Amino acid sequence: MEKKPVKKKGRLAPILFGLLFLVGFGILAYPTISNQWNTYRQSQLISNYESSVNNMTPEDYTDEWQKAEDFNANITQNNLYGDVFGEDDGDLKSTDYWKVLNVGDDGVMGYLSIPKINIRLAIYHGTGDDVLQTGVGHLNGTKLPIGGESNHTVLAAHRGLPSAKLFTDIDQIEIGDKFYIHVLDQVLAYQVDQILPMVDKDDHETLDDAMKIEDGKDQVTLFTCTPYGVNSHRLLVRGTRVAYNGEEEATGSVADSMLHSIQNYYMLYLILGIAVTVLLILIMKVVSGRKQRKK
Repeated sequence: MEKKPVKKKGRLAPILFGLLFLVGFGILAYPTISNQWNTYRQSQLISNYESSVNNMTPEDYTDEWQKAEDFNANITQNNLYGDVFGEDDGDLKSTDYWKVLNVGDDGVMGYLSIPKINIRLAIYHGTGDDVLQTGVGHLNGTKLPIGGESNHTVLAAHRGLPSAKLFTDIDQIEIGDKFYIHVLDQVLAYQVDQILPMVDKDDHETLDDAMKIEDGKDQVTLFTCTPYGVNSHRLLVRGTRVAYNGEEEATGSVADSMLHSIQNYYMLYLILGIAVTVLLILIMKVVSGRKQRKK
């Protein structure tokens, strides 16, 4: 009796199914995996920054604070240079701005911590696209984040990026919540006292007024785009300086924050395990089918 030829379609179906399954899984898992990688990268940047700061002498601190204060003294009003997310900073490395609060010579001037939404992000010089894709940018033209009277700093970051969480959850912040800026050997605490949830990006009058320097006050505005995917408006969260009494230490270290973040994604590892198991079953099925055909 003549044997029927084995159909290629039957042999390829399991392989194609497995490939499609892995591609689909990759698409679904990409945001989580990418954000985890960015979280790890940010923790490394912050760790490197703290190492650089810890190696400084008292004289180094005095010199850095003086340079930053001198720089701020030359800014009498914040200059927003149009839209934060539409500007290119150009080559900052050749400017005096780059030389201030840059102890690691990597563009990191400190880091921002918001316990309410469990994020710690490095603060970079400028708001170039490469900066805003991974962290928080200090808006050049506004006061440096060193605190002090008549000081208003603007820090910007994206929301809703598929590759990094950043300010995605900033809409969960409420009046009275606190955030912290770690710069050199100090921790500056700010309490939220104003939230502007929906300002048109072309409403320069409102934006300028919201981020202006107020005489005698010490303020920081967290600046981002909204709503997701549209980005036609701006969300502004302003904090005013309050005394820092070490309360942030209760939220844990950078390492603790990283561990907590990993634990939150246990479902990802479960799905990954299922995906690998399904793929192994498909491979075993194909191999087994070939052995049977040979017999």
